[in-house]
Amino acid sequence: MSGTAADLDALVGRLVERGVLESADGVTTVVLSGGVSADVVVVRGARRSVVAKRALPHLRVAQDWSSSPERVIVEAAALEWAHRVRPHNVPAVIDLDEERLVLTLECAPEGASNWKRALLAGSIEPAIGRSLGEALADWHTKSAHDPVVLERFARHNHFFDLRIAPFFLATAKVHAELADAIHDVVARMEARRICLVHGDFSPKNVLFGPDWHWVLDWETAHCGDPTFDLAFLLSHLLCKAVHRPVDAARYRVCADAFLSAYAEHSPLAIDRGELGRQIGCLLLARVDGKSPVDYLDSEARARVRTIGRRAVTLGSLEVGVLWPTAGGGGLSRR
Repeated sequence: MSGTAADLDALVGRLVERGVLESADGVTTVVLSGGVSADVVVVRGARRSVVAKRALPHLRVAQDWSSSPERVIVEAAALEWAHRVRPHNVPAVIDLDEERLVLTLECAPEGASNWKRALLAGSIEPAIGRSLGEALADWHTKSAHDPVVLERFARHNHFFDLRIAPFFLATAKVHAELADAIHDVVARMEARRICLVHGDFSPKNVLFGPDWHWVLDWETAHCGDPTFDLAFLLSHLLCKAVHRPVDAARYRVCADAFLSAYAEHSPLAIDRGELGRQIGCLLLARVDGKSPVDYLDSEARARVRTIGRRAVTLGSLEVGVLWPTAGGGGLSRR
């Protein structure tokens, strides 16, 4: 699945062999770009279109970053569970080829948009933030009361390789004066094994249309701290607000909609100070970790560092630093 004609032909042949496709006749393939953790191919047949995904052992980043490709097995299990809970918010799993480690999923509807691209273009819809908060609350709450799910995702997950080491521990090495504080955040986060956590709840993993959205890429799913999913999404909205300061207040409204919807639909306790500290660690990771965001210039990165350092130290976010036109509520509440 490297994108060569031979690999794509082999993929199509395997999908036919496994009954995903009726025939290889007339099948077309499109290799999707932009992902760092997997090869992803859209395969269109006469009767069905699917997406085939194979996790990479070495992620496409400048620094050395490895993780077992067997994480697609974890992703398939997480997607199947999430689909049972909210079938309209995740693609259906069609096939898992454990021998080749290829996951095949339902293809998104025509006209699907990527939320990261929309946000960076200034299309900032609080309704999407609210719907994501509701969905995440549902997944967190239902999994917290399901011992089978908690046991399944407590073992054989890849959260350390894909998040703890490249985001938190790598950042602690760069910001040595904050290393103790960052390690303390990690220790508290790892001690909270509350529910199924997505682990990559990011705008890039959200597809949406006029009246629907999907949450993709569950390969970092694990039994853990629900605060992490909230912090992960909010850190992305904050980075985008730094990138587009003219729209900072609108990103703030979207963040508030997400947090409010989550709080309304989830009984799980979220400590606002801990949320702020996790956001701070993730902001620093997005400029100094192994997977920096791709749209910040040097000035913006410096501003993100300032906000991140303050959040790690204080356990809160001072709204005036980032959203000077917004008053009260939202991320400033502790």
